[in-house]
Amino acid sequence: MIEWVVTALRGNPEVALFLAIGVGFWIGSWKFGSFSLGGVTGSLVAALVIGQLKVDIPDAVKTVLFMLFLFGTGYSVGPQFFRSLKGDGLSSLAFTIVHCAAGLGTAYLMARLLGLDLGLSAGLLSGGLTQSAAIGTAAETIMELPLPEAERQLLASHIAVADALTYLFGVVGPIWFLTSFLPRVMGIDLKAEAAALESKLGIKRAAPNVLSAYQRFVFRAHRVEGPEYIGKRAADMEVVGNEGRMFIERLRRGDRIVPIHPDTIIERGDILVLYGRRETVLDIGPRLGPEVDDPELLDFPIKVARVIVTNREIAGRSFNELASWPPGRGVGVRSVVRGGKDIPVSPATVLDVGDEVELIGPQPTVDRVALGIGQIEIPTTSTNLMLVGICIVIGAFIGLPYLMVGSMKLSLTTSVGVLLAGLFFGWLYSVKPSFAKIPDASVGLMTQLGLAGFVAVVGLHAGPIFVEAVRDAGPRLLLGGVVVTIFPMLVAYGFGRYVLRMSPILLIGALAGGQTLTPALAAIQDKADSQTPVLGYTVPYALANILLTMWGAFIVLFRSQFG
Repeated sequence: MIEWVVTALRGNPEVALFLAIGVGFWIGSWKFGSFSLGGVTGSLVAALVIGQLKVDIPDAVKTVLFMLFLFGTGYSVGPQFFRSLKGDGLSSLAFTIVHCAAGLGTAYLMARLLGLDLGLSAGLLSGGLTQSAAIGTAAETIMELPLPEAERQLLASHIAVADALTYLFGVVGPIWFLTSFLPRVMGIDLKAEAAALESKLGIKRAAPNVLSAYQRFVFRAHRVEGPEYIGKRAADMEVVGNEGRMFIERLRRGDRIVPIHPDTIIERGDILVLYGRRETVLDIGPRLGPEVDDPELLDFPIKVARVIVTNREIAGRSFNELASWPPGRGVGVRSVVRGGKDIPVSPATVLDVGDEVELIGPQPTVDRVALGIGQIEIPTTSTNLMLVGICIVIGAFIGLPYLMVGSMKLSLTTSVGVLLAGLFFGWLYSVKPSFAKIPDASVGLMTQLGLAGFVAVVGLHAGPIFVEAVRDAGPRLLLGGVVVTIFPMLVAYGFGRYVLRMSPILLIGALAGGQTLTPALAAIQDKADSQTPVLGYTVPYALANILLTMWGAFIVLFRSQFG
């Protein structure tokens, strides 16, 4: 039976690939406290084991999967990447460059000190900095070197070996460093620091799956009997009270519900629907007249819509500033998503191009406000594969031109070209959503399946030499991995703390972003009992995904040229 399975896997390598992915995501789901390997690393581990059977998969499969991953990654972080190139994003850009440069420099120096070959050097970087995408750019660069084919294949296989050995501490180390070690060094309590930042930003906490019974905005129906309101224009009644604004949304006159306009003259006996802050409506309503129960009048559509911010007059303004924006009349904000992460909503929250804002309010009002902010996101399950295919081709052609330096061919490589194409079209979606829309689920499939499949192919190729490579270089790699993981965070901490003067909570979140480590962000938020660390995380995460992916090629070039 076992012999039949082995023969079947060798004869049908595509089955071995999907077996590695399936088993890998199962392994990646194992929980050890709050720690898990994740599906991508699990796929690499599973592939290294299955690879002992000497399953041969064409390199073209690996390349296709990696291109899908790179395009999906670029597309998802494009808006954040371009946002960092201007205004307040420049400090995040500087922070991330320092963090990532320290990572590349540390990996290079440790590889030289430990005498690692090109493949092990690249794997030390990808595993120590938990950026599996660097495996691909490093392998592509190795395959362009003027070396014998057998040597290039061996070096490329070594990348997966070193990545697998160093990745574990690459995940566990930052979680310990950011949630325990660093707070002690700074002399702060994460919960107290997060609570202070929430208070400063005007953020109110809410327990998961729990809603407050208190509703800030209310709809109430009142019959007009107060003499001071009879004969007034509807617009004149939409006043600013002591506590806030009040709007008139609906009107019943006799037994008819009639359209209401700013110039509508209010008559005795009219029943008006007042909408606004609770305290304002409760103050003005009784003076208008008695409250009435009118289910028909109060039964009108309330719309919830997700809107992508494209209006540059809105971008850069806080909700506090937008409170007096005339087109924003009568609409509330439920959530804001930036770079795929929910960010806290408060009066101090500043919107930017590409943010996804969830609005709630009367349907016509929401539609009007949405047009002023940007474009309503229309849910779709259809993926524009024409766009995906053409973008990948464009990116590949961007990376094809090369320059010969001696016997070495230097180019962006097709991988980096596809990544750049993804960045551009991801940004284009943030400003022209109707043109470049790719559903989130499709982007998620490209990134997860693309990277997991890619590392699984790499692992299957590396399987036969894994045991020997670990025996020869295992202890050195483990030591080097610890240094590569921790030292860049120390450098970035010093830069953020003493040069940029970042808030401790935002700094810790930014460090997790610079490591491109979502599990670390989750651990920080759990320890701080707050979502605020995500405010520092999003931009460094987007930038570091790009830089660390390219570092795979850089470390191979540096080691091949400078030793």
